Amino acid sequence: MRMEAMSFWRRAHGPEDNYGVAAGQRFHSVGRMGAMWEVITVARYPGDLGPHVRLSRVGAHNEGKTVSLQVLRDRRFFQPAQ
Repeated sequence: MRMEAMSFWRRAHGPEDNYGVAAGQRFHSVGRMGAMWEVITVARYPGDLGPHVRLSRVGAHNEGKTVSLQVLRDRRFFQPAQ
């Protein structure tokens, strides 16, 4: 039996798929003022084309933002934390 690891960046997707993103995962924002963000929840809003994620800045829990899952997966904006 052959098993292959599949990155959530290159998965086939469907309408109910979160691309492997779940609450508790952490991402670094890209840029000069990069920060560590933690996924609080993955949400689907009526009428939206795709899911969104609610992020909280690690170490500053009063700072949060909501971004589309597509933006979170775009390596120009966020990188998964190691």
